[in-house]
Amino acid sequence: MSSQYGTSLHITITIDPRNEEAFLQALKPAFDAASAEPENTFSQVYRNSDKPGQFKFVENWNASKEWLIEVQLQKGYYKPYADATRPMWIEPLKLEFYDQLPPVFRHVHMQGPTG
Repeated sequence: MSSQYGTSLHITITIDPRNEEAFLQALKPAFDAASAEPENTFSQVYRNSDKPGQFKFVENWNASKEWLIEVQLQKGYYKPYADATRPMWIEPLKLEFYDQLPPVFRHVHMQGPTG
């Protein structure tokens, strides 16, 4: 059952740390395109400070898990990113879907560096 408040997609990807710069360069166009989708309400990329080469992408969507799988993840702008980065992966890609809870359980306070 999908949440009436949207879906949060968490993607974990682990690459050879020597490829980090090339990975981030390949990611940027797909990140920008996905972030610009009208259903996307939040996107952020994180680097695991305890495991070099591991990244987590968190995206919140006003959409169901099914829509994300059947529509969003099929968009053409992901292909150049996947083709460029798949050879860098040292662990399988991990996708997790979470139902968002009501807005009383949501808070975003941007403080500090935003560049």
